[in-house]
Amino acid sequence: TDLAGRMRTFGVRPEIEIFDLSHLHGAKRLAEAGLIDERPHVQFVMGVQNAMPAEEHLLDILLAELRRVLPRATWTAAGIGRNQAMVMDWALARGADAVRTGLEDNIRVTKTRLAASNAELVRLAVEAVERHGRRPATPAEARAVLAVPTFRAV
Repeated sequence: TDLAGRMRTFGVRPEIEIFDLSHLHGAKRLAEAGLIDERPHVQFVMGVQNAMPAEEHLLDILLAELRRVLPRATWTAAGIGRNQAMVMDWALARGADAVRTGLEDNIRVTKTRLAASNAELVRLAVEAVERHGRRPATPAEARAVLAVPTFRAV
């Protein structure tokens, strides 16, 4: 509870990673206890071995449940490894508030080629965003969507 309190004091918005449906209800309990606010940023993590598979119908189930239990939450979905681009497309098609990409989740651009850098994966994410008729947010726009305050020196 101390960490949650300090995060609120400094305006840190936690990212709640969801690896299975029960994690949504855990996030709801955190909000009900006042440890996080009722507008967390939720990320569905799909394609992790022995966790949630990367299956499109599961994203629909998770998103419906999120809207029921934490209707004010912002959200996205992350695909791990070879699932990254596919899950990003699913999330964008459903109006996700953000996308996630990077070497932490996926080191390849194709099955046979490693990504040169995070920048290359970000370029691919920008292309995906644009394919869905959207544009990348400016830092100020992203802060507004995610309700993150402007950084202030302490």
